[in-house]
Order: sequence, then C-alpha cells, then structure tokens
Amino acid sequence: MQIILKLTTACNLKCVYCSEGDQPAETLPEEIFFKLVDELPPLLNHIGTKDAEFLFHGGEPMLYGRDNLKRLIDYAKKNLRGFKVRFLMQTNGTLINDAWIEFFKAEEISVGVSLDGYPALHDKNRRTKSDEPTAEKILENLKLMREKNLNVGTLMVFNSPEDVDAEKLFAFIKEHELRPKIHSVVPCGRAVDVKNSAEIYDAWAQVMKKLFELSFAGDKVEIIQPLDETIDAILGAAPVYECSYNGTCGKNFICLYPDGEVGFCGRDNFSRHLTYGNLREKTLLELYESDNAKKIRARQKYLETHDCKNCSDWKLCHGGCAFEAVNFFGTLEAKYPNCAARKKLIAWLGTEGLKILKAALVREKIKRRNSIKIKKQLRGEIENLGGGNA
Repeated sequence: MQIILKLTTACNLKCVYCSEGDQPAETLPEEIFFKLVDELPPLLNHIGTKDAEFLFHGGEPMLYGRDNLKRLIDYAKKNLRGFKVRFLMQTNGTLINDAWIEFFKAEEISVGVSLDGYPALHDKNRRTKSDEPTAEKILENLKLMREKNLNVGTLMVFNSPEDVDAEKLFAFIKEHELRPKIHSVVPCGRAVDVKNSAEIYDAWAQVMKKLFELSFAGDKVEIIQPLDETIDAILGAAPVYECSYNGTCGKNFICLYPDGEVGFCGRDNFSRHLTYGNLREKTLLELYESDNAKKIRARQKYLETHDCKNCSDWKLCHGGCAFEAVNFFGTLEAKYPNCAARKKLIAWLGTEGLKILKAALVREKIKRRNSIKIKKQLRGEIENLGGGNA
C-alpha cells in the first residue's frame, strides 16, 4: 500500500497547474503521522499486504525540513518492523543540495523530480513566486545527484495543446539521462479553469507516439512512462502499475492531508471530493472502510458492467483515473474523461507500436549475430597466429 503524505501545502514555486490551488500553508503535525503509523499494521493485515510505501508530497515536501522528516522516518521504521517499508519523495528539485542528497542516500529515499521538459517548456509552467525560471537550477541539481550516484526519476506535466518539439524533447531526455513519466494536465487546483484539457490530451498522445518511435530508433532504448508499462501489458508481460490505469484506486492508495483528513488521492487536497474522515476522530481502519472509500472501490464493478462493459481495453485501463472522473463529471460512475483518446493510443501501441518494437528486436538480433561472427573470426585469427609462432 502506498500512503501519500501531504507534509505541507507550502511551496517556494507558483506552478500554473498546481493541484493544491491557492490555500493557506499547513504542515502535517507529527502526532497525526505517529497515529497513522500506529494504526497501519491492522489496515495492512486487513488488506493482506506487508508492503508500506510512504510518499512524501506537498506543496514542496523539502520545506518540511530534514530533522522533522528524520523523526517521521525513524518512527515508521521502529514501529513497522515485520513490514517492508519504503520511502519516496516527489519534489520540485529546486532546494536539493549535498546535505539533502546524503540524507536521501542514508535513508534510502527514492526521489522523483518535477521537470516539464526542455527549459522553454518547463519555464512556462514552473516558476518561482517572484516569477523567476527554474529549469536551469533543477538541471544543475539533477547533475549533482547523478555525480553523487543517486538515482532519480522525473515527472513531466504536459500542459499545452500547441506543438511541442518531440525530437527536441527526446534529445533533451537523452542528454540529461532522464527516466521520465509524462502526463497530461488535469483541470484541478490552479488549472481548474482549463477548458481545452481534451485538446491538450490529444496533443500529448501525438507527442508520446513520436517519443515511442524515437526511443527505439537508436542503439539504446529510452524508457518513457507510461508507454513502457503499457506495451508490456499489451504483450502480457506485466500489468500497468500507473495508478490511473491499474484499477486499484481506493484499495492500494490512501492520502493523509495536513489537517488530518484522509482521502484517496494526492490531487484531491484542494477540492476534497471524497474524503474518508479525519484521523483525529476515527481509526485508520475505520476510515478505510468508510462509505466514501467503499464508493471508490465499487467504481470498478460499476464500470465493468456499465460504461466499460465489453471494452477490449478494460484490462489495460480499468476505466481510468477515479479522481479525474469525479473531478470532470461530478460522479465516480463515469469512465475516464479522455477515454476515446486513450483507446486510440492503446490501439496504436498494439499495432504500430508492436511493429516498431519488433523491428528494434530484429536489429538487435542482427547486431548480436554480427558481433558473434566478428568474435569467431578474431578467435580464429588469434589461433592461427599462435600456430604460426609454434
């Protein structure tokens, strides 16, 4: 189970699409986190898992401070013995320095950095409160993390229906050794008034197709999510783990907000569509079994017999993101708002995408055969030289 922790709503940036919207800064009290940890074992046993994954989120979670964060981590490790505990952080990447990198390594925190592509794209969306660009600073910090042998992933939000230079974006991904996950913007928080989200999603899908082609064109395959997981799922190699595809919303994820409210999604801190109740007043297990939590989990059964009935892509999509459905339509009993465009992308991956993959595998096979031939030839020449010297 992943527990999303909204450590603070405070942030040093003012991103144009932030799901937090504009609200007063709040910080998660330690005692609320401690209560969650104390009550987590009964919940994990209830759903039948030994995995507890804490995702430090915000606002900007690094504003919470290393000492404060260290106390949370130590408490979780001490009180969750017998469970597999992992820690992750999603950060805007502007505050990273040597001390933070050593902290991440010492505490084994997996880090994701928000980076919206090459600077001209990124700096349109992600600027400081004084309207300064941030791409250059983030790239410097990513380089520093690589130099310190800290693996880091990146998250890109696609926020424009205008033409994005896919080849430039791909070259940027390769140059900076990124492992990006790229999503289309969700109209919530500061982006609640985005009227062209469907157009943006269509543009995102076209760019993703081009990135997929480019990722298999060279000698090294570049991993770009959620495309890589989707093609694996089409081949039956593995499921799509991305939460907006795998149909486990309300089951394998919970979110703790700074005021003690518990909900199903980190994006929902601003609008609070379907919270479960407050951890100050109820146990974690009671909140997990609340009426709203059950409604979210029931969405799968409803869609499978209604909007998504007989859909050939059900096992790849599971009706899409529950938050986006309720955010867009005002009800959970609705499939993903961008269903038609997603189906087209899945269809393309299952046809043209598989052709691209097959061609890349054939090239790799030929390359390996040629390499073996060269090695055999060299071995023979070396043996002949040896015989002549004898």
